[in-house]
Amino acid sequence: MIVAVEGLVWGNAALLQQNRRRLMGELREKIRRYEARYEIASSRVEVELKSGRLRETAEICDWLIAFRTYLALEHEQQARPE
Repeated sequence: MIVAVEGLVWGNAALLQQNRRRLMGELREKIRRYEARYEIASSRVEVELKSGRLRETAEICDWLIAFRTYLALEHEQQARPE
C-alpha cells in the first residue's frame, strides 16, 4: 500500500527514510534562518521566552515547533540507524 500525505509518498522503509531526510533538511534550513534573524541558538529560545527577553509570537512558535520536530526526527533516526 502507498500512502500520500501533503506531497510525501511512501510504500516502504527506503522511501520513508528519504522523506525523513528531506524533511530534516527543510527543518534545518528553517531553523538556520530563525537563528540568523534573531541571533540566538534554538536551544536558548525557551529560556529567553521564560525570562521575558523574547516575546511569544506566531513566528517564535513556528521556530519552536520546527526545532522540536527536528530533534524528535533526529532522535528517531539515531534509534533506528539506516
